Amino acid sequence: MSGTAAVFWHEVRGKSWDDSLSFALTVTLSAIGGRLMAAHILRKAGRGDG
Repeated sequence: MSGTAAVFWHEVRGKSWDDSLSFALTVTLSAIGGRLMAAHILRKAGRGDG
């Protein structure tokens, strides 16, 4: 996913590779953060796996 984001940002948007890799890192961290928040909410609601 993040590799695709970097290539998209570089090729389609015409950004430098530095900007593209920063964008890919942002996408990755946002996805991880979203999953962690969802897991926390589900646990609080009593619907988690543990």
